[in-house]
Amino acid sequence: MIVYVDVLIVINILVNYFMLLAVKAMGRFDTTRWRILSGSIIGGLSSLLLFFDNLGVMMTLLKIMSAIIMSAVTFGIKPVKKLLKSTFWLFAICFVFGGLMLAIYMLTETDIMLYKNGIIYFDIDITFLVVCSAVSYIVITIIAKLTDKKAPKSKEYYIKIETDKKIISCRALMDTGNNLREPFSNYPVILAEKSVFEELFEVDDKIRLIPVSTVSGETLLKAYRPKQIEIENFKTDKVYIAQSLAPLDEYKIILNINLEGEIHND
Repeated sequence: MIVYVDVLIVINILVNYFMLLAVKAMGRFDTTRWRILSGSIIGGLSSLLLFFDNLGVMMTLLKIMSAIIMSAVTFGIKPVKKLLKSTFWLFAICFVFGGLMLAIYMLTETDIMLYKNGIIYFDIDITFLVVCSAVSYIVITIIAKLTDKKAPKSKEYYIKIETDKKIISCRALMDTGNNLREPFSNYPVILAEKSVFEELFEVDDKIRLIPVSTVSGETLLKAYRPKQIEIENFKTDKVYIAQSLAPLDEYKIILNINLEGEIHND
C-alpha cells in the first residue's frame, strides 16, 4: 500500500481531534477548542513514526511521550495528577477507537488499512473516516453523560477571604466530601492548603482545634475564623478556615458542601 504523508497526517489530526474531545468528556476536563486542535496536530505529526523501523523499546517510549505531550498541550501540565489522568483517558480511548476501526476492517474485508508501529493508516475516503470518528465520539460522550448523572457534582467558585490584616482571592472547589463543622458553633469549616492558610493567619490569631476522623485515626485541624468570606454574592463570617492535612493540588481551597445552599439562596 502506498502511504501519502499529507493524507497520513490529516487523517490522524482528525482522529486525534475526536479522541481528545472524548477525553474531555470522559474526564470532565476544562479546555478550549484551540488547545484540542493543537493537541491533535501534535498527534498527527507523531503519526510519522509509521515510517520508522527497528526502534524496539524506543518506539514505545516515543508513543508514550507523544501521548503525554498531547495531554499537556490540551489539558495542561499542572497538577501532575490531572496530567496523568488525562493521559490515561487518552490511552483508553485510543484502544476503544482502534478496536472499532479494526472491527470495521474485519467486517468489510477490504484491504484499506495499514497497521504499523501502533499507527493506523486508512486508504479510504476521509469523509468516511470523519463519520466513524464522530460516531465513536458520540458513543463515548453518551456514556460520559450517563455516568455524570450518577456521580456527585463538584463545582468551582471564586472565593474572597478577608482577615483583619489581608484579603486574598482564589479558585475554590465545592466538594461533597467536606461536611466538617466546628463543634461549638456548628459553623461549616473550609479547608485551605498550608501555603494559603499561613498567608491568611498569624500565630497570634485566636486558634481553634477541630477534631476530624481520617483513615489513620482521629486528629486535630488548626482553624481560624475569618473576618468575612465572599462567594459570588454571598457573604458571611460564620465559617472557619482550617489547614488541610494534605496538598490540595489544583485547588487551594475546598469549600464546605453546607455552604452551597446559602450561595444559591442569597
